Amino acid sequence: MTTIKSRLKRNWLYLFLGTVFTVVLLSWALKDVSWIAVWGALQSAQIEWLFLGWVAYLSSYWVRALRWGHLLAVHCQPGRFKIRLAAIFIGFGANSILPAQLGEFIRLAVLHKSDKVPFAAALGSIFVERLLDIGVVFLLLLIPLGIGALPKHSGLNSFALGWFAVALVMVWFILLIAASFPEPMARFVGNMSKKIGLGRFKLSLEASVVKFLGALSALRSPQVSLIALIETICIWGLNAVTYWTGLMAFKMSVPGFLGALFIQSSTALAIALPSTPGYIGSFEAGIRFALSIYSTPIHIIIAYAIAMRFLMCVTIPIIGFAIAARLSLSLSDLTSKAN
Repeated sequence: MTTIKSRLKRNWLYLFLGTVFTVVLLSWALKDVSWIAVWGALQSAQIEWLFLGWVAYLSSYWVRALRWGHLLAVHCQPGRFKIRLAAIFIGFGANSILPAQLGEFIRLAVLHKSDKVPFAAALGSIFVERLLDIGVVFLLLLIPLGIGALPKHSGLNSFALGWFAVALVMVWFILLIAASFPEPMARFVGNMSKKIGLGRFKLSLEASVVKFLGALSALRSPQVSLIALIETICIWGLNAVTYWTGLMAFKMSVPGFLGALFIQSSTALAIALPSTPGYIGSFEAGIRFALSIYSTPIHIIIAYAIAMRFLMCVTIPIIGFAIAARLSLSLSDLTSKAN
């Protein structure tokens, strides 16, 4: 009963914070917007570029299914590729309409029901996926920052932001390496805790480190780690292509592909904040922040954000629902492991 109550409190807190962030960020993102001008920009968008970006975005899901299989294969049979791909479409589609990232649990339920993949192993693989995604997003952010692709007049401290990204990437690499040596890392943390006067927490800290790094056990194989890393770079490279083709659709050639990398990272950081389903507000705010640096007119920014939202957050739930119907999956099937 206590666990249920604490989960309910946590969900309500997340919903409250998400609503607050959504209202604040959406209000800022839509400030001083002329909707007539936005509609005009949408009408003049080049559909062929948006279609190309959509194809690239769908292709990234194909690579995600490959990566998921490689991570799962370390512990168990990964199931059929088509089921993993279906589960990803259904799960990511659910994330666009459900709160608290419940879509992640839904895709686990799909894989478990269809191919009997152990839920615990699949859950651990998703944790590894998130770690890889975060690291690669910051790694790709270093490219436009490192070669000075941002406008000089933007007022953004590229030097400080670059070093922040470098620090996070270094921490990320340390975690990837530490995954292969959980016990030595736990002993190191325990010994350090004694040296700084936290000896009474030594055992609990060591246990926590072993548990945390245990979730990264799929990365203990150098071969699996390298393959998963390359696949993650491909995923976010295709995602960046989607952002770039969107720029081309609205005749914004100035940011270029390097600018698309920056927009992608800015948006990824923004949607990491608590928000309502579909990342409403945070998605638009991340795009407005990034494109404002290039002095892009506000109505073009919002039109671009609407187009990107349609490609990423509207079409995927439709595809996911169609796949779930084709597989004859009921609502109870999809939520059995999410509750």
